[in-house]
Amino acid sequence: MRSRHPGQTLADHRDSMWIAGCENCRGELLQFCEAAGFRPRMTYSSDDIVVEQAFVAAGLGVTTMPGLALRSHHADGVVASELTGFRRRSYLATFGEPPDPPATTAFITALRTTINALG
Repeated sequence: MRSRHPGQTLADHRDSMWIAGCENCRGELLQFCEAAGFRPRMTYSSDDIVVEQAFVAAGLGVTTMPGLALRSHHADGVVASELTGFRRRSYLATFGEPPDPPATTAFITALRTTINALG
C-alpha cells in the first residue's frame, strides 16, 4: 500500500480517500477492504502508477499497487507498506507453438524469477 506514513494497514485508512487503479485492481481493492470491514471512498482513479503515486505524494489519498510496480517507480515522499494476504495474480499469454523466439523465453524466465523472488 502507498501512503505518506510507514507501517500503515488497510484498517488505518478506513476513513481515508482512496486512489483507484485499473478495473481489476479496483475490484481486488474493494474485496480486500470489504474483508477488512469497510468500503473505501474512491476519490480519484488512474491506470498509471506514476500518476497514482503523484496523487499520494500530493496528499490526495492512499492507494495499493503491485510490488513489481514499486520496483519500476517510487515517488519521493511516498512510503510503501506491505499488506499481508493481499496477492495479485499475473497472467501471461503467448501466441503459437514452440519454438518461442529467444526474447520471449528470456522474458518469461525473468518474469517468473521476479515473481518468485517477491514471494
